[in-house]
Amino acid sequence: MKTPLLFSLHLPLLPLETLRRCWSEAGAYAVMDGGQVLIASPLAVAAGVRVGMRSGGVATIAPDTVMLERDPGKEAAALEAIALALLQFTPEVAFDADFSLLLDVGASLRLFGGPLALCRQVRSSMARLGFTTVLGAAPTAHGAWLLAHTPA
Repeated sequence: MKTPLLFSLHLPLLPLETLRRCWSEAGAYAVMDGGQVLIASPLAVAAGVRVGMRSGGVATIAPDTVMLERDPGKEAAALEAIALALLQFTPEVAFDADFSLLLDVGASLRLFGGPLALCRQVRSSMARLGFTTVLGAAPTAHGAWLLAHTPA
C-alpha cells in the first residue's frame, strides 16, 4: 500500500521568470498586464513598485524599472515544460490554478529516498530550469496546495 503524499508546486514568479529566468542578472522588472503591474522583481518592489500599480505610477516612483509585457503563451509553454520535467518523479502530474502543479508522489517515495530527498530533487530540478518554486507536501491535494501558498 502506498503512502498518501502529494506535492503542490507553486511558481509565484512564473510570469516574470518566463521573460527573465531566476538566474538572470538582478534588476528592477515589472510584468505588466492590461497596463497594470501583475508581478514585480524584488528590486522593483524595494523601489516602491506594487501589484496593481499602473505604468505611469511605476515610471514616476521607480523610473529605472523595466516594464515587460506579460506573455501568456510563454507561461503556458513553461508550465508544460515543467510538467514534463516533473514526470521523472511521478507519472501523476496535474495542472492546478494560479501557476501551480500537483504531484502524487506516494508511490515514488522509496525510489527517490523518502519525502525529504524527493523534495530536494524536485526543487533542484526546478532551479536548473530557472524557476522559483514553493513546495507544499501533505496527504491531501488541498493541504499541499495550502502549504505551497502560505506566505513565508
